[in-house]
Parts: sequence; structure tokens; C-alpha cells
Amino acid sequence: MGGVRSLLFGPTWEDVGALKGRYGTSPSQFITLPHGEMIHLRDEGEKEAPPLVLVHGHSEDLHTWNGLVEHLIDDFRVIRFDLRRHGLTGPASDNTYSIERYVADLAMVVEHLGIERFVLVGHSMGGRISVRYAMDHQDRVSHLILLSASGAPREQHTKQPLALRLMKNPLGRFMIKRMWSRKMAEKSLQDMVHDDSTITAEEVDRMWAFSRYPGSMEAMFREFADTWADFTPEEIKGMSTRTLLMWGAEDSICPVRIGEFYHEHLQHSDLLVVPNVGHLPQLECPERCVEGMSRWMGSD
Repeated sequence: MGGVRSLLFGPTWEDVGALKGRYGTSPSQFITLPHGEMIHLRDEGEKEAPPLVLVHGHSEDLHTWNGLVEHLIDDFRVIRFDLRRHGLTGPASDNTYSIERYVADLAMVVEHLGIERFVLVGHSMGGRISVRYAMDHQDRVSHLILLSASGAPREQHTKQPLALRLMKNPLGRFMIKRMWSRKMAEKSLQDMVHDDSTITAEEVDRMWAFSRYPGSMEAMFREFADTWADFTPEEIKGMSTRTLLMWGAEDSICPVRIGEFYHEHLQHSDLLVVPNVGHLPQLECPERCVEGMSRWMGSD
């Protein structure tokens, strides 16, 4: 009966208060930025420690960094937040999801917390946002770390996943909204990793819950109706920030060739390809990520 109801009306939306009670407890904070948007963030570690800002990817949330944070807070002040339309931040009041708005939100979070200079870490879409921010604020970013980042030109014959193609037309969006289920959420996560066993029930439950935050699915459709321009070699060559490129060798979402593009054009970069890892290294191998990041930053 639940399946029939979903086909007719779409999934049942979550209660925001219940979501906050489950995922927004201490050390979570809810801050209001100068443009009026409310942001869910966590600011952990010693305030005097070197600051490190984490920017998650598409359809993720700040909890995706849990495995890294537990290894980082002894040495860093670690800041992570839910991007607009994601997690407990939810849809933006201006209903705008351009890369410029995401970058502006990141800049306002940094200013709100009074951070002058910091390490910036971005995954997937969050990596693309981090690259754009670093282009515009090279004086603020001491080190840039990209985990399986998007943003590089893709080969013309590369076929987008079915879900992304469906989001670009009204019938496809209608189908996704009616067919979306916890099982589909689980499958989408499994498709991003090399070893399915790294995806826990907790991860699936959280993705399924946040995908049903009121208005978030429509916001996602609005974002994917537009196309973010890829970075050009000239733009990348203009960046002088020292950059670590960390890629899963088995990443099929943002293949290693994207990391190689960044490596070819950045002025100062190191490429670390991790074997037997897919698109979610922060979930698949958090210890190896932290070890690689720490060793690289310590080599200055």
C-alpha cells in the first residue's frame, strides 16, 4: 500500500523538528548569515588551533565528514556545515542554486566565524565550490584539498547517470519524485563506492531522511535544471594555492582523469590516487585520507 501511495503522491515528507532532534543536537549550531539564510554547522576542536573548513558534495551533509573529524579535531579547529538545500540547512529562501550562491554562503560562514586563513577541503560538488572560492580568495586559503572534485571538463562522449538526465526534464522529475525510495537511496550510495560494505544502514537512513526534508527535492530539481560551467585550463592555471588532489582509483562519478586535469594545470599540486576506493574516500577510507592529508601538509 505504501508503494502505491508513493506512486500516486510521492514520498512522505519528514518533520523538520524531528530531523533536528535526530541530527541537529550538540555540537550543532544554527546561524543566520547576512543575507538572511539559516545555516546548520558544527565548529569543533580548540579555537586557537589551525582552522580547517570542510565542504561536502551533492546530496550529502556535514555528517559525511564524521570519520575524518574524529581524527582531525586533536590538531585542528574543524568547521563543517550543510550547504543550501542540503541536510538541516534546507532549501534557500531565494530559491537560487548557482555556484556563485554556494561560494557566497561559504564566504559568509568564514566571515561569521572570524577566520582569516584556513585549510579548505572539498568533496565532489563541494570540491568545485572550494576551487571557485580559492580562485577568488587565494589570500585566505593556506592549503586546498580536493577529494574527488568535480568541475573539470568532461569528455564529450561521457554519459551522465540516468538520474541526472531525468532531472533535466519535467517528466523525468515527476518519475523521480514518485519512484524515490529508501532502496533507491541505498543503491545510489552503493554506486558511489568500490566496496558496498562501507555503506552502513546509518548512512542510508540519513540520506533517505534528508532527501525528504520539505522542499529539498524541488530545490535539487531547480539546481539540476541549470548547468554549471566547467573550469577552463586558464582559470586553473591562475591559482597559486598549494593543492592536494586525493582520488579513489575506482571513482566512476568523478574519474581520476578529472584529478589529472587539475594536476596538469594547477601551479602547485600533488595527486594521490588511493587504490580500491570509489567516489567517497571520506567514508571508504577516512584513516588513509587523514594520514595522506597530514603527511602532505607536514611536508611544507
